[in-house]
Amino acid sequence: MGIKENESGISIVQRTRLTFLGSKFVCVRSCIELESKWLSLLPDLLEKDVVPVGLLPPPTEKISSAGEYRGDGHEFDVMDWLNKHPSKSVLYIALGSEAALSTELLHELALGLERSGVPFLWALRKPAGMTGAATDILPASFEERIKGSGHVEWGWVPQMRILAHPSVGGFLTHCGPSSVIESLQFGHPLIMLPLIIDQGLIARVLEERGVGVEVPRDAETGDFDQEGVTKVVRFVMAEEEGKLIRHNAEKIQPIFTDKTSQEKHLDGFIKHLEKYRST
Repeated sequence: MGIKENESGISIVQRTRLTFLGSKFVCVRSCIELESKWLSLLPDLLEKDVVPVGLLPPPTEKISSAGEYRGDGHEFDVMDWLNKHPSKSVLYIALGSEAALSTELLHELALGLERSGVPFLWALRKPAGMTGAATDILPASFEERIKGSGHVEWGWVPQMRILAHPSVGGFLTHCGPSSVIESLQFGHPLIMLPLIIDQGLIARVLEERGVGVEVPRDAETGDFDQEGVTKVVRFVMAEEEGKLIRHNAEKIQPIFTDKTSQEKHLDGFIKHLEKYRST
């Protein structure tokens, strides 16, 4: 994805390269507190100034500790479902909208979640261009078997409200930067299933920080199986051996919620813009 030419006659990779070559400095959605080592290396590697603009976390002021969005006037069944589960017991799953797993891998993921015995809430979208019922992409009778212990919500969900809910204790994610930042704002450990572009690099950084574990894959095909999913879900969410991952995610949370620090990075970015405008 991104290598082939699109309707414009140029690929995303080519467009990115040309943009980089024509730039005077590079902005990175990150901060020194999270990636000091890598941010110090990038200027030499890229031979350009590198400016961290901060993590740009979404505001959480309207989200209460109970996960309710104040003033929206709506009720969601998923919130009622979450209210029935103990604190930090539910795994939330969302894999973004840019890349889709094959039906075979979706089945492996579903069966691995079912086997884990961990309560889960899965936000799942019908693949673009698919005909027939959306439920056809899941194993036969899957939703019937998981009733009570799991729930699949088709289409859009209020992700920030879900992540803020006290019953949620982890996030199985594709490692898109926005999803990762939203999750770590609430101190949730990550089960990582990167799919495209920069998601693999993001997963490596987070695994290095000890706040997440990647689902194991076949070195040649990149595929995963239900046994690997079950093992990682149990490790991160329930087992004593995964306690350090859960602790590290809570420990790193202040980096994502410190508004003063994040605003300083934005101020530095603005100063760089002023500097290059003057020259």
